[in-house]
Amino acid sequence: MNDTDLTLEIIGKGDSITPFSARECTQTLSPIPQGILRRTINGVLVCVAHKGHRKFQSTLTCRDKAAPAFEGAWKGTLLKVGCIQSITQIVPRSTERVQLEREGISIHLYESSGKTWPVQEVADCWVPLPRDFPGGFLTYRPVLLMMVKEYSLETDEWGLSVGWKLELEEV
Repeated sequence: MNDTDLTLEIIGKGDSITPFSARECTQTLSPIPQGILRRTINGVLVCVAHKGHRKFQSTLTCRDKAAPAFEGAWKGTLLKVGCIQSITQIVPRSTERVQLEREGISIHLYESSGKTWPVQEVADCWVPLPRDFPGGFLTYRPVLLMMVKEYSLETDEWGLSVGWKLELEEV
């Protein structure tokens, strides 16, 4: 039984979402602070950062009837996370294909009016677009390889609920 789009696979062990452990979760997904802003000799502001270091950090919180299977998920444990937070990118008119920055699931293509378009088979993070697509947006939920920074569990005995918080950083 799976009542959530969230997936948390502990690498080498398997899925850690137990029944009734992850309904109505919230997820924050934010870029890891990196690089610095500097001014050139001409006064132009530029970012001095390495593009290969563009990674995410995430916090997942939930309150449900059970806790996920976090046994053995210590700091440094690798997780494959199927995010519930979507990422959207602009698709310019006359674009033949779009490259996702990360592996994606639940991919949706739609134009500015809101009309949805079918998504073809994705290969190596490349999404082919219909020939007559007028431009618009592509939304997907990223699948990220992340490392546990820390987590906590909380139980309300009389309220019969369990809360948990998981902090992660992309590898």
